[in-house]
Amino acid sequence: MNSLLPLLLIFAVMMLPLLFMSSRQKKAQQKQRELVNQLGVGDEVRTHSGFYGLIVETYEDVVILESEDGSQTKWARQAIAMGVDPVSAEEASTPQDENDSVSDEGSIPGVTVAEESTRPEDSRDR
Repeated sequence: MNSLLPLLLIFAVMMLPLLFMSSRQKKAQQKQRELVNQLGVGDEVRTHSGFYGLIVETYEDVVILESEDGSQTKWARQAIAMGVDPVSAEEASTPQDENDSVSDEGSIPGVTVAEESTRPEDSRDR
C-alpha cells in the first residue's frame, strides 16, 4: 500500500495540467460558438480559410456568403472565423500618412522603379 501512494501522487500531478487546459479550450470553443451564432444577414465575415464574404442568407448551420464579384457560396457556420468591420470607400481611398500618397498616376505604392538611364547596361561604352 505504501508503494501505491507515490504512484497515485505522480499520476495526479500529471493529470492536473491536462484538466486545466481542457477547460480553457472548452471556454474558447464556447466563445467562438457564441460569436458565430450572433452573426446575421448583412454582416461581413472571414472564414478560417481566409475567404471574405457578406452573409446574404442564414440557415440553422449553413450560411450563404457573397463575394465582391457577386458570386454566392454555401459555407458551414463553423467555418466562420470572425466578423469583419467593413471599410468604407472614403477610408480606403484616404491615405493614412503623408508618405503613403502617390505622386504619379499608374505607379504602384511601395514599389520603386529605377530610371532607365541609371541602368548599368546603358552606361557602358559601345
